[in-house]
Amino acid sequence: MKSKNIPLKLLSKEEIFSQKAIWREPGREKYFSMYSSVFGGVVTEPAFMVIPLDDHMVHRGDGIFEAFKCVKGNIYNLKAHLERLQRSAKLISLELPFDIDAIEQIVVETVAIGGAKDCVVRLFVSRGLGGFDCAPKECQKSNLYVVCLEAWKCPERFYTRGVSAITSKIPIKPSFFSQVKSCNYLPNVLVDMEAEQNNVDFAIMLDARGMLTEGATENVAIVNKDKMLVYPTFNHILKGTSLLRGVELAKELIKTGDLKLILQKDISREDAYNAQEMLLFGTGPNVLPIVRYDGKKIDAGEPGYIYKKLSELFTKDMLENKEIVTPVFKDEC
Repeated sequence: MKSKNIPLKLLSKEEIFSQKAIWREPGREKYFSMYSSVFGGVVTEPAFMVIPLDDHMVHRGDGIFEAFKCVKGNIYNLKAHLERLQRSAKLISLELPFDIDAIEQIVVETVAIGGAKDCVVRLFVSRGLGGFDCAPKECQKSNLYVVCLEAWKCPERFYTRGVSAITSKIPIKPSFFSQVKSCNYLPNVLVDMEAEQNNVDFAIMLDARGMLTEGATENVAIVNKDKMLVYPTFNHILKGTSLLRGVELAKELIKTGDLKLILQKDISREDAYNAQEMLLFGTGPNVLPIVRYDGKKIDAGEPGYIYKKLSELFTKDMLENKEIVTPVFKDEC
């Protein structure tokens, strides 16, 4: 291919931000609001939702994040996400720019300004601005970014017919790094890409011993034929907030006799192949049924009873449990 001579023009800030359609069409992206500690406030114009290139989160992945959702004006399970943010920050010696109560306030007000009662919220804490070196000493202070965007929706078939998954060939992160919800998600990207290339919905990584760990952004569990809900140990995976919430909700199914036991232990591929049900837990869908894994049907190859009961419990939890939701809009209090 013949190379093109691309003329360069020195642009002013007025030229960039007065002609936003040059690089981003206003309103095309479903971004509602963004808070930036760099700018010290909130914007609602997508063209202004930017992060400096010399932020260590951009050029080194040196930052942490959380993603959660607002449902009918209430943020679901926010406390658990903020607690995990604190754990991630501590593990990598990253000082949060504000205390956790102030961060919660910023999150709530940013969602309120965006105005969408149903949305996804992504919270980022970066090491901060500096040059382009690797050493974090050039960063004077950490930064906080909060973005509210259109709620993610699963295809309806995910809930009604179930999803497919394969075993990933992508190496899992070492144990320490898997415990940190960092912005270095290249392995996770490759896992999702692998699923796409194989025409399945999800891919699940294994540890060095061949045991199931997690998907790109989801936790996995099984229900075995002894009516036990089993989920992997956290030696090589992130402690998923949706998984842990699901475990709490599943205790109701022990009371009703639908489950006999909830157990955390290693899960082999054979365990999954022979399971009564196989489940995925994630912030977007809450819980999904895997009905085909590595080309093999899981039991009857359709969503199972425990999945359906857990899905109902999650919905009730989001809509009715005042102890687990954080109201955003005054009329929702």
